Order: sequence, then structure tokens, then C-alpha cells
Amino acid sequence: MALIAVVSVLEGNTACPFGSRPLVFPIALRHGASVTRLRNLLAANGTRAAAGGALLVDGLTGVDVPGGRKRAGLFGSAFIVAVGVLIACVGWMWHGRHTPYPDGVAATATVTRIETFHQSEKTMYSRVYTFQTGEGRKVHFTEPERSTNRPGLGATAVVSYRPADPEGARVVPDTDWMPYGVMAMGGLVAVLGFGTFVVRLVSLGFGVYLLGSAFRRRND
Repeated sequence: MALIAVVSVLEGNTACPFGSRPLVFPIALRHGASVTRLRNLLAANGTRAAAGGALLVDGLTGVDVPGGRKRAGLFGSAFIVAVGVLIACVGWMWHGRHTPYPDGVAATATVTRIETFHQSEKTMYSRVYTFQTGEGRKVHFTEPERSTNRPGLGATAVVSYRPADPEGARVVPDTDWMPYGVMAMGGLVAVLGFGTFVVRLVSLGFGVYLLGSAFRRRND
């Protein structure tokens, strides 16, 4: 009733409103509408803030999904991109060891011996190649790759060597599928990580926008 009296005076009513019932309902309705509007405004800002916070967390760290798997966030996806690039670089370096030297000389080498290595409770094998240089010198070198399958003797391969360092010869295979496969796998991982990074960046941007919008609305 005190609120009604104050509003009555502010509206220019000089008569005491306590005995004036027709004035009570318009003021009460006006007061109820203001409360409803304030409640709706607070609810809208709360929804914006909650949505913005959820998008912000999703963009930065990712969220848990059913089954115990966690999606990568902004930093996680950047790490995936880095891992993919690293894998692709390893494949590229591996392929580089199978390409002819720019200043090298080609020769045909034969597998004359098999070297055996024991590591991690596994037996690994490497081929030892023998070829003859242009000056008639016989050179032996061991391939850097190792395999659990024991290769056979007598197989031939094309090698490339520098005349000044024939012991550093490298095998030039007809097809180099393994390094290309590693490069393709690394590229795929990097592309998937970059796509996730873009999605998380967009989520982060929308989250910041919604939080800023809710803050501005609250101050208005």
C-alpha cells in the first residue's frame, strides 16, 4: 500500500489513495508487468551466459562425450596438427633416404649377407649389399631398415652412391609405398586436427560473443 501511495503522488494524485480502490489495480498490474519483464531479462541473460560459458569451455578444452571419449579442444587439436605434421616429415625424410644422390652414381648391388639384431625380445634382420664401383672396388653396406622377416640371399637392387663416399650408398627401390603411406597418414591426421581446430575456434568465438552480449545487456 505504501508503494501505491508513492506512485499515486508521483502521478500527480493529491488525494490519499488508501481509500481509492480504482487506482490499486492499474498500479499493481503495472508493477507486476515490470517484475515479469525483469524476470524475463534475467532469464535471457542467464541463458546467454550459460550458453556462452559452455561454448567457451568446449572451444578451449573440448567436452566429454558418451562412452568415455573426450573431444579435443583448441589446444588439443593444435597438438594433433603438430603430430600429423611430424609424422608427415618423418615419412618425407624416410623417402629422402631412398632417392638417388643428385651427384651420385647408380650401380647394381646384391644381397650377400644377412645381419641379425635382437631388440625388445624380437629378432630383426637387415640386408648387407655388395656392389662394385666404377673403379672396380667392391663395397659392402648394410641397409638401415630392419624387418622381422628374414630376407633371402642373392636378391639385387639399384643403389646410388657418391664416388667420394661409396660406403654411404642407399638403395633406390622401384616403388616406395611405405614412406608415401606414412606421409599420407600424417597429412590425414593434420587435416583432421586442423578441421577440429577451426570448429573449436568458432565455438570459442561464439562463446565470447554470447558472454559479452549477456554482460552488456546486464549493464543496460
